[in-house]
This record gives sequence, structure tokens and C-alpha cells, in this order.
Amino acid sequence: MGQALALNVNDIRFGVHSDKARLVLDLSKVVKFRVFVLSDPYRLVLDLPSFQWNAGAISRPAGTNITAVRHGNLQPGISRIVFDLNSPIFISSVFTLSKQIGKPNRLVIDYTKISTSHFKQVQQKTYGTLNENNLSKQHSQAAYAVPQPITPTTKMKEKPLIVIDPGHGGIDPGAIGINKILEKDVVLALGKELKKQLKATGQYRVRLTRNTDRFIKLRNRVKFARDLNADLFISLHADSIRKKNVRGASFYTLSEKASDKQTARLAANENKSDIIAGVDLSMEDKEVASILVDLTMRDTTNQAKFCANKLLNSFISKNVHILDNAHRHAGFAVLKAPDIPSVLVEAGFMSNRKEAKMLNTSSYHKKISSALVKGINEYFAQIRKNQRI
Repeated sequence: MGQALALNVNDIRFGVHSDKARLVLDLSKVVKFRVFVLSDPYRLVLDLPSFQWNAGAISRPAGTNITAVRHGNLQPGISRIVFDLNSPIFISSVFTLSKQIGKPNRLVIDYTKISTSHFKQVQQKTYGTLNENNLSKQHSQAAYAVPQPITPTTKMKEKPLIVIDPGHGGIDPGAIGINKILEKDVVLALGKELKKQLKATGQYRVRLTRNTDRFIKLRNRVKFARDLNADLFISLHADSIRKKNVRGASFYTLSEKASDKQTARLAANENKSDIIAGVDLSMEDKEVASILVDLTMRDTTNQAKFCANKLLNSFISKNVHILDNAHRHAGFAVLKAPDIPSVLVEAGFMSNRKEAKMLNTSSYHKKISSALVKGINEYFAQIRKNQRI
């Protein structure tokens, strides 16, 4: 056989969990792929470079929603596996794993049963980068320490657009530190420095939600990023708590439930900031809450978590002080864009005398921005690598 048939599909197996079903393919090597869903009838479709089928009999535990598995040649160089379904599903993540001791190369697809109305919203989504033009390229054997979500192929056609959101502003001062240092001023200065450093890399387009001391409703911050079709949303804050000795940066990604009481309080305070301008956000939250239960957000949330971990690691490498368990989860309103990975960065605490002074200096803004740029660079480097697989 030629190189196009050098791929072997050695096994296909399923696992059923409380929040998802998992489909795992054991492959002879890591290759490019294409995954999507179809209706009438419902099917999960996986395209791979032409392969030798060695999977044999396939066990399908209850709860997989799979009724049959078929495979065959689609066109020269590409073969297709079709999983017939008894209900519509949403693909929440797709990733590859290179072989490890006792474990083969794997392609993993996580999916969840959804309603017909939800299916209509997600059925056009395609994961992976397989096409007839890239079959001749040598397939990457990139090894991942942890599973990485595959970004839909519609992104990254040009320089990624990063929207930086300096929190608060105008009549909303945010937290007030020693000597009446205001959070809104600290994060605006930090946002401008971060924009400067990101632009200096030559790799990104960068926009700020605000360039001056003005109030912007929470929903309009998110709308700004979505209208621009941003690739990443970074919201900057510097909070205050009763415990004056607490200091350090932290990183928040979206969750319907806060990870601890302090996080819940933070999220509640941030989400209520629109009330200051005479608009009660609680009515808006009912609409936004419906987005949270929409399973289309799962891939976006996975991307945001991966980005937050990159940022956290870069802060450690740059010797920026961080909190214990610094990657946390909360229902911040500014994290609820369903299609943009979003991370809220608490740069430190205005309630801590030492940290408040540092947060009010340009040198510390430069240090924090440098750490953020490092993490953002590593995040997008992985996204680009995923798209080449």
C-alpha cells in the first residue's frame, strides 16, 4: 500500500459519563481529521486519510446514542466513518493524544445528547482541518501533555483579534485602595500597556473596550467583542476584600457555580455594576443565563480554561505573585460570550497596602503585561498547532 493507506484504525470504543459520552479511536498515528454532524437521519461523521480497518466488532454501551457504525472510501485519499444516531447530539470537544506507555495514538470525541432546536444551532460546525489539499503533507506526531480542544477551522485566517476590557469606568470606580487609588484607573493603565506590548509582537490585532474613563454596561463589553468577531477576550480587574493581608493575581473562567464563597461574592459584585448607572442587570442575566445552558458554549469554555492555565503558568515564570488555586470559576457577566474564549484577570487586590501601591506603578503594569503576553503567545501557538494536525 502507498503512504495514503499507512493509517490503521485499530479500535473504536465508547464511554458514558454523567455529562457526556466519549468516543475513542485507537489509531496507528496522529493524523488530520474532520468531524461534523448531519440530520435526516442524525449522524456523526468522521473523515480521515484513507485507512486500513482493524477495529473488528464495536461494543456500544447504553447511553451512547449510536445505533450503527459504517465506513468506506469517500474520495481518493479520504475515508469516512459514519456513526448512525438515534437522537441529535452536540460535539463538545475533539482532541488527539499521542501514544504513551501502554496507550496508543488516540482521537477523542466528546458529545452530548441535545434537543432538536439546539441541534439546528450547531449542525454547521466542523472540527479539524482535513481536506484533499493537505493529504500529501507529513502528518504531525505532536505530543500533548493534556487534551487540547480543536478550534473550528473558520478562525485564525488572519492575525487573531484580542479585545482587552479594562473593568469599571466613569461613575463606577470599582475597588478603592489606599490613598484613594481607584480600580478603574489602575486597569485602564494596565490595559493600555497590555495593548502596547501585544501590538509590539506584530502577531495580533488589539482593541480596548474603553480608552478613557467612561462607563460601559457589561453586556455592551461583550457585544463589542462579538461584533468584532474577536478571537480572545481579556477582562482586567483589581478587586478588594476584607482580608487586608490577601494579595496575588488570579484567573477566572466561566462557571454556572462559583468555585468558592469569595469567588461567588466577587462575581455578584461585578455583575451588579450596571445598577450603578440605573440599569438593573438582573433582567439581562435571565437572557444570558439561557446561553449558559446552551451546549454550544462548551468548546468556548474549554478554550478559555486552557488559556487561563497558560496565563497562570506565565505569571509563575515571570515571578508575579498569584493566589493559591489561582484558576477559579465564576459567573461573571463579561465571560458569557458564547463564541469567544474569555478570561477575567484579577491583577491583584486594592485592599492590600503593598499590592495596591504596586498596581499603581507603570513598572508593575509592564511586568503584568509581559506575563500576559507570554501566556497569550503560548495559547495561540497551541491553537495554530491544533489547526495543522
